[in-house]
This record gives sequence, C-alpha cells and structure tokens, in this order.
Amino acid sequence: MNQTITSILERRSIRAFKPEPVPEREVNWILEAGLYAATSRNKQPWFFSVVTNKAILDKITRGTLETMRTTNIEQYKIKAQDPGFSPFYHAPTVIFLSGKDDEASAVIDCANAAQNMCVAAYSLGLGSCYVRSFKQAFEDRVLAVELNKALGLPEGYSTIFAVALGYTDEPPPNTPHRNRDVIRYIK
Repeated sequence: MNQTITSILERRSIRAFKPEPVPEREVNWILEAGLYAATSRNKQPWFFSVVTNKAILDKITRGTLETMRTTNIEQYKIKAQDPGFSPFYHAPTVIFLSGKDDEASAVIDCANAAQNMCVAAYSLGLGSCYVRSFKQAFEDRVLAVELNKALGLPEGYSTIFAVALGYTDEPPPNTPHRNRDVIRYIK
C-alpha cells in the first residue's frame, strides 16, 4: 500500500493536544495541501486564517459557551458546564476555513480543503480534528463582526470549518467499524 492510502486509512481525529507550537514549516505544508483540494469549477472560494493567538481562541470559546448555555439542546448545555471545554480541544494552532458567501460550492470546497489538511497533518506526524462546533460563537452578530475582523476575513466571507492542529497528547482512537454494505458495483 502506498503512503497516501496509508495516511488516509490511519488518520484519526485527535481531541487532546500538547501545548507546544506547530512549526510554521509544517503549517505551510498543511495549508498547501488545503490549497490543492478539489473545488467546483476551480473557483477556490476559500480563505484560511491560521490562529495561534490564545486570546482569540479563548474569545471564540467563550462565545461558543455562551450560546451553548442558552440553547434548548440539552447535550450542549451539559457540555457548557465542563470547565475545561474548548471547541478546539486546546490545540495550539487552529486553521479557520471561510468561504465566499455568494459561492454555492463554498461549503463543499472548504470541506475538501479541511480533509486534505487533516491527512497532510497526519503525514507530518501531527494530530488534527476537523471541527464546526465553534460556529455557535458566530451566532451573535456583534461578536461575529469582531471575530471576522480578528480572523482577517475579507468582506463577503463567512467562517465554515476549522482544523485544530498540534502534537497528540493521547493515543489515537481505535479504528471504528466501516460498513461495507454501502458499496455496489454496477457492471
């Protein structure tokens, strides 16, 4: 089996990170992998914000927690009570993927970029987790404007996903069962 297939099959979402920073060289390779993701009609309707600033990540976490505390979803209310909660699992580096608001394929294209980034991170010996729960912080319009500015977003872009990156501080989870009944060959 080749290294690409191995990386895809072995990569797991990591939810515990060591505090040491990810070297910029590795972050640049991960960003490059994201830039090479497939996009509809090669529109590349994305913008990537690399955040290592703990104050910004903490602000997003506080906004997420505030929304979780006031929701009607019981699971979120329970999570919001955890004093160690972080939608980024305390990763030292988080890449936010934002898409053009007027591009229909932006969500799918950003998902493709996030997947490429996660596989690239694994191939470089880093852990990653593809996250979206932080989006709740952006439900507060005033806070969203402030956060968009902090993330350096151009006008007409909205944050869609994030990839938490760092050195793993936990063993990778076991490989979950894969249902093979979802495959049909039509000849």
